[in-house]
Amino acid sequence: MDLYSLIYPICFYSSSLLISFPFLKIMKYYEARLFSLVVLSIVTFVVAYFIPFKTAFYLCFVILLLISMWSIRSVKIDFTELAFVLVFAFFIFLRFLNPDILDCEKLMDMAFLSSVLKSNAFPPTDPFFAGGKIDFYYYFGHVISACITLMSFAPPEIGYNIAIATLPAYSSILIFGLLREYTEKYAVLGVCISIFSGNAYSVFDFFRRILQGVKIDGSYYWNSTRVVEKTINEFPYFSFIHADLHAHVVAIPLKILLLVLLYRCWKGENRYIPLITPLMFVIFATNSWDFPLMFLFALITAAISKREVSIKLLISTILSLIPIFILYSSMNVPSAKFFYVEDHSDLIQFLSYALFPLILAYSYYLDRKLIYALPAALSFIISPILLVLSPLAVLSAYRAIRRDFLAAVILIGVLAFILPEFVAIESRLNTVFKFYLIGWLFLTIPSSINIKSFFRTKAKYLFLILLILCLIYPLAATPVRYNARALTLDGMNYIKYLDGDYEAIKWLRGKSGIVLEGGYTSYKYGGRVAAFTGNPSVVAWVNHEVLWRRNGEELGKRMSDVRKFFSTQSCDEMKSIVHKYNVSYIFVGFEEKRVFSANSTLIGMCFKKVFESRGTTIFASNDSVLGIKR
Repeated sequence: MDLYSLIYPICFYSSSLLISFPFLKIMKYYEARLFSLVVLSIVTFVVAYFIPFKTAFYLCFVILLLISMWSIRSVKIDFTELAFVLVFAFFIFLRFLNPDILDCEKLMDMAFLSSVLKSNAFPPTDPFFAGGKIDFYYYFGHVISACITLMSFAPPEIGYNIAIATLPAYSSILIFGLLREYTEKYAVLGVCISIFSGNAYSVFDFFRRILQGVKIDGSYYWNSTRVVEKTINEFPYFSFIHADLHAHVVAIPLKILLLVLLYRCWKGENRYIPLITPLMFVIFATNSWDFPLMFLFALITAAISKREVSIKLLISTILSLIPIFILYSSMNVPSAKFFYVEDHSDLIQFLSYALFPLILAYSYYLDRKLIYALPAALSFIISPILLVLSPLAVLSAYRAIRRDFLAAVILIGVLAFILPEFVAIESRLNTVFKFYLIGWLFLTIPSSINIKSFFRTKAKYLFLILLILCLIYPLAATPVRYNARALTLDGMNYIKYLDGDYEAIKWLRGKSGIVLEGGYTSYKYGGRVAAFTGNPSVVAWVNHEVLWRRNGEELGKRMSDVRKFFSTQSCDEMKSIVHKYNVSYIFVGFEEKRVFSANSTLIGMCFKKVFESRGTTIFASNDSVLGIKR
């Protein structure tokens, strides 16, 4: 049991609490908790274009801590902090059980995090394509994660798991704080519905397995996110326990923060208006898929706000386009293609995902002329799911025009479900994937405010049944997902059982230079040296690189050269490949032997061995690495 690793989340918690103190003078306690991290990340991000990232971070962090010490005497810890502490502790516990940074896209996210941490100047180097930069991907979420890692004083493989645990914690404190203003007594239930709940398919699948005697295993945990054919349908709780530190996951609390701050603006609290500009930029830089609907959300909020707020909020929103344009113009992003969608979601499949949020959203309008919106359901002849979405859209638009902020939130949620039926960006799969998460959050959060009305009538029993059904997935899927007992936060723990890779990676982390490693496929163990050291690999994760760079021919050449290096017996051929890519280190470990049957003895005849442990060997490829002067 590695209890020592638990010191790091305590360090992060203390640091995150301290840096929020200066912001309490301009905003609510639960808002300041995340907004302080956002500000720290923005300033560090900008400064890191001129100096090394770690230097930029510590400079900004120390300044913020000094300001915090000045105001610490007047600070009182708010009750909403309990939501952060409990949720953070819960997810730290889960990652303590199974901290492995492996499978799906975890190694990719770890690689980007390591590259940010090791960057001498932004943009960071591409860890999977030596000589390239991460100028094709919106990596601000990894900047936030890197800041969390440094605030915890943890090594990156532990910082990754701490960052994962912060995301549901920040989401929960924001929802809990907002709902307490509307319905103090039932705010915790709103957090459960928004964050700690599963979809209708997970309920159906649970009882089907019970009745048929089918084991509740990993397929149960996974299948609930693949319910609409040819798409991905994650919901917040799955995203959090799945633990990919991906852009769409980091963006979850950011969208909630925007909702909360726009609510303040709508209420006429002018001091919040300037904050929308940087937050809109952060949302774009973290997960650009969210930006169109979030920008529309801000415009609608400006339109339904009081006149003295409306123009200022509109200007603040539009001003965000300036830093967004500067960032976008500095990147080499493949142009996004919009296209008309011919495929439409099946109604039953859609309800398998969205039934519970829709029930809650409709409950918000039960006493508000629901019957007049029912004719809109006839639009189902265009797309089946419009049968249940069109009336809700009409009601929400009608109420939003009458300056109902929560109706405007629901309207954005409905649009997030409707738009992928007609238009897609890049692919319908990814459009549904990213937009449905918005739909889930923007239907469940405002609808949760209506919980108190349930408990005034006999409808409370129906709500309790709904709540129980929502909680089936967390109760059943969590033990399946976290059935290990690693008892550490070290995300590299599993590597200890793969020859001497663990010790070799730790050694190489302190060095700099391009690494030649084997195993270049995505989703598996390939690219692990680049991922955990921050030193770029000649080539790895080619399935992703070809999408990012559209350079299939060059990737093919690099794959061929790596294969040739580990299969040839000629020192001249090896040295030619090493010289071609300016390689500093050659890594021969578990993956190289598994994929290429790499021979350390043969390679050692051509290059100088600089590290060896339990069958894993690192070779230096040139005199400059060895410190030899010619």
